[in-house]
Amino acid sequence: MIRPTGFGRDDEAAQTNSFMNRSTETAERVQERAKEEFDALASSLTQAGVEVLVFEDDLGLPDSVFPNNWISFHQPIKDGEGEEGEESANPVIVTYPMLAESRRKERRAEILDAIAKFTGTNPDHIDLSGLEATDDYLEGTGSLVLDRVNNVAYACLSGRTSEDALDAWADETEYQAVRFHGADIDGNPVYHTNVMLSIGTELIVACLESITDPDEYELVEASLKASGRAVMLISLGQVSHFCGNILELASKDGDPIFAMSQTAYEHFTDAQRAQIEGLGQVVHVPIPTIEYVAGGSVRCMIAELGISDSTG
Repeated sequence: MIRPTGFGRDDEAAQTNSFMNRSTETAERVQERAKEEFDALASSLTQAGVEVLVFEDDLGLPDSVFPNNWISFHQPIKDGEGEEGEESANPVIVTYPMLAESRRKERRAEILDAIAKFTGTNPDHIDLSGLEATDDYLEGTGSLVLDRVNNVAYACLSGRTSEDALDAWADETEYQAVRFHGADIDGNPVYHTNVMLSIGTELIVACLESITDPDEYELVEASLKASGRAVMLISLGQVSHFCGNILELASKDGDPIFAMSQTAYEHFTDAQRAQIEGLGQVVHVPIPTIEYVAGGSVRCMIAELGISDSTG
């Protein structure tokens, strides 16, 4: 997680993110509130038993609080050159091509080094950032929602998620890519897949009604059901309140932890909350400033490292 020091509205990013709004408060007050919200989330996750690695944003970038857009971490993958089922020695870190030039400075080599030290590994590095030169973009686990067990990646195509970049990523990682188009409640393109889809160990939360093409709808629905998980359907209205932007984590003891904002928690139905709480502890924290100004929520604030590739 990246503690924000220069948080604020990024006008360049706002061109493709309809969830972003202008605050009437001063820039200084917005930054102060964002830090308070970040600290509350990091503290709550730690108290729940999640190991949290926090970095300070030393450049003062407006959207640095969302590291999952530029980096993802993957446990050892099957080695195609070895025997079936054989695993490579190293996990993999992927860094991504980002649409807004203002966000590209968020990629920091020292964070890659720190992750290697923290995990006690020597990760291989797949760097796709060069695709920016050809205007091909793929913004990490914002663009990609991963079924890590079945090696399937779901991607809602948009200005931030291009087909060529998706193909390049799939070639490198050997994931099957399920691609589709989506729109939010106002008819705007879904800018990131992770606002309408979350995949956990036993539960998928999905807004299938956001998928605009009937054939793509059927494809995604069939693929999600084939995963063997329960599928919880949410509405476009719930997407607007970040119910799709949640993440299943694990405590140090391996217990399921569902991280979400207070806004998301309050906009699940009683039955939906009960279903989630029946699977694990729910950590829900108010982050209204980050959601309102930057148009992202809790899932976007976490670049998960993972001990095992069991969740998305």
